[in-house]
Amino acid sequence: MPDPEPGAAGPGPAPGQAAPGGPNLNRLARGGALNLVGAAVAGVQGLALVFLVAHLYSQRIAGTFFAATSLFIILQAVSGLGTDAGLLRWLPRHLALGDRAAAHRTVPVALVPVAATAAAAGLVLALTAPWTAGHIGADDPDQAVNMVRVLALFLPLAGAHDALLAATRGYGSMRPTVLVDKILRQTLQVGGVIAAAVLSDDAMWLALAWAVPYLPCLAVAALWYLKISRSHRAGAPDGTAASPAGWRPLAGGFWRFTAPRAFAQICQTAFQRADIVLVAALSSPREAAVYTAATRFIVISQLATQAVQNVMQPAVSRLMALADRAGAQRIFAVCASWNLVLAWPVHLSIAVGAPVYVGSFGAGYRGTGEVVTVILAMAMLVATATGARDVMLLMAGRSGLSLVNQSAALGVNLVLNVLLIPPFGIAGAAIARACGLLVRTLLALVQVRRILGMSPASAGLFWAGGSALVSFAAVPLAVRLVAGSSPVALACGLIPGAILYVALLWGGRERLSLTAFASLLPGRRGRAAPGPAGATAPPATDTTSARSVPAHGN
Repeated sequence: MPDPEPGAAGPGPAPGQAAPGGPNLNRLARGGALNLVGAAVAGVQGLALVFLVAHLYSQRIAGTFFAATSLFIILQAVSGLGTDAGLLRWLPRHLALGDRAAAHRTVPVALVPVAATAAAAGLVLALTAPWTAGHIGADDPDQAVNMVRVLALFLPLAGAHDALLAATRGYGSMRPTVLVDKILRQTLQVGGVIAAAVLSDDAMWLALAWAVPYLPCLAVAALWYLKISRSHRAGAPDGTAASPAGWRPLAGGFWRFTAPRAFAQICQTAFQRADIVLVAALSSPREAAVYTAATRFIVISQLATQAVQNVMQPAVSRLMALADRAGAQRIFAVCASWNLVLAWPVHLSIAVGAPVYVGSFGAGYRGTGEVVTVILAMAMLVATATGARDVMLLMAGRSGLSLVNQSAALGVNLVLNVLLIPPFGIAGAAIARACGLLVRTLLALVQVRRILGMSPASAGLFWAGGSALVSFAAVPLAVRLVAGSSPVALACGLIPGAILYVALLWGGRERLSLTAFASLLPGRRGRAAPGPAGATAPPATDTTSARSVPAHGN
């Protein structure tokens, strides 16, 4: 099926119809609320896992563990081959255009190569475990070898797990990702780490406790996907269940889009994790432990961002398929505002309270760890203020540009890490990551503006940014200047700041399109958010259930 031109404007609404993007905001609000719950749980659990490892194990074992699991996650991204973005683009498109059979056949087109690649990557990792351990766990290579070999066994399970959950999101259901990946897996990992520390001080058991949850989560994800796909096939109207297209053209279209994304995702994951591995190799596992703890707050922000993007992707893909440029622009701008609303309080609070945050992991994590935290918090303010630029490029079919941006960021990051870690330690690694992050952000921002003619800027974005700066920078800094940087002083600054922030968001609720969340209230479920001109839309279908209409996303 030919793609519409990304920049082409679709037909405008007929008189009396909703403005573009209006009903989508209600669906985004409902799906986003569910994802935010999952993101909050996952953020707390992820921070708890790092906190527990830092306190229950020595810095040597903790640093080796963080480096080994970072390597695992990089290989997991390599094995994924970019299929999450491919599934989130093609499944909603097939469903929006009524081709349910093509949607059903797209999943094995993605899943089989992922499973094969993950199995091969796991085998290579197991065979090269002594060499790998010698670089990331030089203080205790025997412990590191066992840890790497355990992780290698579970790599195929992790690859299949991610692909199946991406397929459920492509079908329009966010619940499997939230409940299985964000809540169940991370809860089991935290519980496993505690049990491993109680039963043994062997690093192998720590790695096993972290990896084993992928097995039950894969089983649940597979069953959930089968349930969703069968319900869609059973509910297909006559004439839409079969597609004349064969496997070869279907796979060709999928992989022509996804192949560049595969390399881009590898670059993206390597960008997020390679610095931990390089710190362990070029400095020491102890420094890697400090660096991981100091940068862990970024994951909390990324989870909030991902919560918005997970519901944004299928909606934008559908609007692009229908050539609704105005609707896609509105969703882009609104989601950029929501993203800033969620992310900036985290980064500003962490920057102001860096001594308290880093000190919570233990006395050995202070010092340079605070510098790392402040550098990256400032860089993340820029990155999270510019919206989901990469999502817009991908859903418009520009996966090649996404690859260019991710490759450039990774190149800058790796080169600067090699140059800066030996003389400056983890502060050099933080500078390298910040520079790579800014390169990626600015490249994508310019491309989205020039090629798609879209921008994240809006009155809501500026209102949210100003509100966050006043509430989580000005107020806590004023208290810190007077009362110092103790946990009590930080709380005295953040609590009134948070109250002020809520009040400011309420005052700007129309600018921020927060009124879309009214559809979550009892009796408001079927009402649509007003469009830009105040128009209303027909009742929206709930897409958070497995039997919802998938073409509308969440």
